[in-house]
Amino acid sequence: MTLDLKSEWTDAELARLIGSVADDRDWRLEVSAEGVADLADKTASPTGVDYDATLHCYFETWMAGTDFVGPSAAGDKTLVGKLAKALRENYPALKANKFVFVDL
Repeated sequence: MTLDLKSEWTDAELARLIGSVADDRDWRLEVSAEGVADLADKTASPTGVDYDATLHCYFETWMAGTDFVGPSAAGDKTLVGKLAKALRENYPALKANKFVFVDL
């Protein structure tokens, strides 16, 4: 599942994205240069600076078992709200730099 940030989107759609994966590996919320938000599996596909440079922005990596993804995270309105706010503040224009830090 992905979230097209160029269209009108809701916190509920972001919650569905967050809930679409299991909290059994390391995940990172990334926004492509085309404005598509997606969860990237960092356990199977670790990346480096060259890859990160191709993205519009990205969030910190959420380690397996920390409850930042999965059904429980999707039901956490505070978490979803903070992530949604950060996405809206950093797309289409970045607030600071490609790495988006969210005080969770």
